[in-house]
Amino acid sequence: MPSLRRRGQGWPTPRAGTLDLTCPAPSSTPGHSFTLTLTGAWEEQPSLHPHHSPEAAATDHALTLARNITNNYPVTDALPAAARINTLLGRRTAISHAPVTLLWATVHLTAEPEAVSAAIRHQRHADEREQHRAEQSRRLADARSLRDTLMSDPSLALAYWFATAPQSLDTDTLERLEELLATAATYAPQGQWAPLARLLHAFAGRLSADAKIHLIDALATLTDRYGHPDLTADIQALRPEPAEDVRPQ
Repeated sequence: MPSLRRRGQGWPTPRAGTLDLTCPAPSSTPGHSFTLTLTGAWEEQPSLHPHHSPEAAATDHALTLARNITNNYPVTDALPAAARINTLLGRRTAISHAPVTLLWATVHLTAEPEAVSAAIRHQRHADEREQHRAEQSRRLADARSLRDTLMSDPSLALAYWFATAPQSLDTDTLERLEELLATAATYAPQGQWAPLARLLHAFAGRLSADAKIHLIDALATLTDRYGHPDLTADIQALRPEPAEDVRPQ
């Protein structure tokens, strides 16, 4: 480093130098970083109060800019990250709070093969999580649509139950279902649920014990999950006690 000299009583002699260093730089890949190689040149500006270490000021400016950028890139993106950095460092820049100018700088980024593999796995897992989240969101939307549809009309709810429990069908089912729906239509022409809880007693009473329990549990769960606790209590009150297991002594 050239020694500081004065020209008579005027400005100190400006200094100049180059940058050449290699260090880690953070990445967006957890646990892995880039290897950053920085080269460049700097010069001091005339000042009555020169910076004690102008090279350090130039280095700090270049590394801070570079590391702030690499922190947003995975280690698989060394080339685009370096291009972004060099776009900003490739011009003459006055460093704030120091009489120093960065004339130019260039960054080269590399990453270890292990880090690249880790970044690929990390991205794959992120994509899988996003796909799972989207699938869960779609299923929730479908469930809400089904809920709204079933809650709008008792006949649809019963049709859904029969579709999910075909073992409950027998030769008299259609006749009993027609009777129930006709009665429901009389008392609830707009498809409201309130009369259904009462009408289920007569309908469910003629089913087998297993089918009756399945129907009541399914509808009680449906009404409770989607904000009808009063109907849930009415429906659950119809649930028969399970048969006692009587075994010979």
